[in-house]
Amino acid sequence: MSEAGSAPTSGAHSGSGRAISATKGDILVSCQGLQKSFGDREVMKSIDFDMRAGDITVIIGRSGSGKSTLLRAIAGLTDPDDGRMVFDGEVVFEDQKRTPAWKQVDSHVGMIFQSYTLWPHMDVLKNLTLAPRKRLGMTEKDALGRAEKALAEVGMADHIHSKPVQLSGGERQRVAIARALMMQPKLLLCDEITSALDPPVAAEVLDVLRRLKEEEGIAVALVTHDMAFASKAADRVVFFHQGEIAVNTTPDEAFNHTEDPELKKFIEAVRF
Repeated sequence: MSEAGSAPTSGAHSGSGRAISATKGDILVSCQGLQKSFGDREVMKSIDFDMRAGDITVIIGRSGSGKSTLLRAIAGLTDPDDGRMVFDGEVVFEDQKRTPAWKQVDSHVGMIFQSYTLWPHMDVLKNLTLAPRKRLGMTEKDALGRAEKALAEVGMADHIHSKPVQLSGGERQRVAIARALMMQPKLLLCDEITSALDPPVAAEVLDVLRRLKEEEGIAVALVTHDMAFASKAADRVVFFHQGEIAVNTTPDEAFNHTEDPELKKFIEAVRF
């Protein structure tokens, strides 16, 4: 069971009924008893998972252990079969369905994939401004200003008019992060975003996430096999095994002092 699973949910509703936005250190995401099956295969088995605002949580484990399914459930890309989710004080999933509150908070959750998902026929600027203009009604001027700021934050300001095909894999991934920043998220969910990149480039992309956490207070949940990043930058390390959270602890405890045999085997396999 998750060590954080029993923590009280901060950022909950006040006595007046108005949701209180989570600040650094408060619980931003709380998942209770999440279950998900695909056919006969149970991918998530009553998952309890809390994540604090402003933290980097690295999620590790073997393929098919439930890591990506948890991210997709938090992002609203798949619904659990059962359980409850709270985001920033709002109940967004219970009774086997999304609640109306989900529409109020979903723009604060950004998800970034390994495949970048950039529109190839659009330049970087249009890739960044399309969603804010359509979903938020942002003016062209405001969208441009936000795009310039987002690209500067990820070190891509000089590529605002480039097409995706003109960019390297690492540059495309930085643009994908900038696009997620356009919606001013409180949480970034990253699913194996560096697995197709060379180690030095992957390290640069991960450093961008670390800086966003430190400078902007954005929480990050990252599925990765980069143990160096996890040991240096993560606030929590969560280890999935066969659809369950087997370990939820600090990086030092996970990598240097764990007694969990499956985590030990996984770390040894990834490191070597």
